[in-house]
Amino acid sequence: MALSALSLTEREHDDFVRDHPNGHLMQTTPWGKEKEHTGWTWRTVAVGRKGAGPDGADEVTGAALILFRRTPVVPMALAYCPRGFVVDWSDAESVDALLAEVTKVAKENRGVLLRIDPAVRIDNPDIRPALESRGFTRTDPGDDAAKTLAQPALRMVTDISDLEALHKDLTQGTRQSIRKAEKSGLVYESVGRDKIPAFHELMRVTGERDGFGIRSLEYFTTLYDVLSPTDDIVISLVKLDHGAAAEAARTKVEDLRGQLEKAAAKREKYPSEKADRQVAGLEESIAKNEASAAEFAAAHEQHPDGQYLAGSVFATCGTRGSYLYAASSDEHRNLRPNYLMVWRIMQDAAAKGVTTFDFGGIDASEGLEEFKRQWNPERREYAGEFTKQLRPLSGRLIDLAVRVYKRR
Repeated sequence: MALSALSLTEREHDDFVRDHPNGHLMQTTPWGKEKEHTGWTWRTVAVGRKGAGPDGADEVTGAALILFRRTPVVPMALAYCPRGFVVDWSDAESVDALLAEVTKVAKENRGVLLRIDPAVRIDNPDIRPALESRGFTRTDPGDDAAKTLAQPALRMVTDISDLEALHKDLTQGTRQSIRKAEKSGLVYESVGRDKIPAFHELMRVTGERDGFGIRSLEYFTTLYDVLSPTDDIVISLVKLDHGAAAEAARTKVEDLRGQLEKAAAKREKYPSEKADRQVAGLEESIAKNEASAAEFAAAHEQHPDGQYLAGSVFATCGTRGSYLYAASSDEHRNLRPNYLMVWRIMQDAAAKGVTTFDFGGIDASEGLEEFKRQWNPERREYAGEFTKQLRPLSGRLIDLAVRVYKRR
């Protein structure tokens, strides 16, 4: 049976994307709705065999969400399929049919260039020949891929299908950081829309500290609104309960005093420089924890409801999870709130059937980021970004379109 264009409901489109091995959050309709807030319009297309599925339903073999961005002055637009197409790239018939339908819809919306960056590994033997044989060329990333490419090709992805095995594989330092956070009066919260302003304030602090611009509060509330109906978004916050932290510090003091008593007795019986250093170290630790207990107790008077130290936005698409945004306070970073947050998100996501945790992109010239490296990630590279010209326009207009695209 020949392939043809299909008309899918939003739910049918999203179900196909979530279930497909090449599916991605950015190819779902909620992502299109979110991008409306930043000036894009969108359309979905699908191809398949009508009536060939179970119970006479249509059999979908390929789908795509297309974002459109109009250029200023001249009547043309950029067409972009973020992490698309969603198709089996070895299925030439479906690829051809889907590309034809995407091209048709793109031209109807004044599309001049079509750009895609499939969620397919670069070592897939089908992806590059399928694209290049159909007129796509690899987008030149230039000197700074982070500024010229829409989505980084290099990713850091952790397998969370077996958390017990993952925990064993984590470095001792990472496991210690998780335990320290759990025992230091930190409280993990999975929150709703009403706490997004608290997360946004943490983003503001992080942006000022690290020197990058941040999205508006409205951007994050819109993201929550479009993804929350299908339970595909988790807003997380980690709060310091100063009262609990003071109690934890006092408990630590009592434990250290017990160790000091034993160490002092041992030194008296077997005096040595090593014994002197051990006693001095314990005395110093006791003093630090006593000071911390007093500090936390005083802070509890100022912050009786606690103080948020870290926050994040995590989204899912089928079995795939993506760490979209993360933020942290300038205070109490030694308590490791981000370690507690990531570990709890992983636990909750795995319980819902999510098997991968995508920490986001990396720049090959900069290497792996230290925090992400702590979670035993796989360095995964996607095929990259490809461009196809849809209309024979002059080089000047094409160049203008590309510059607008990069400023989105």
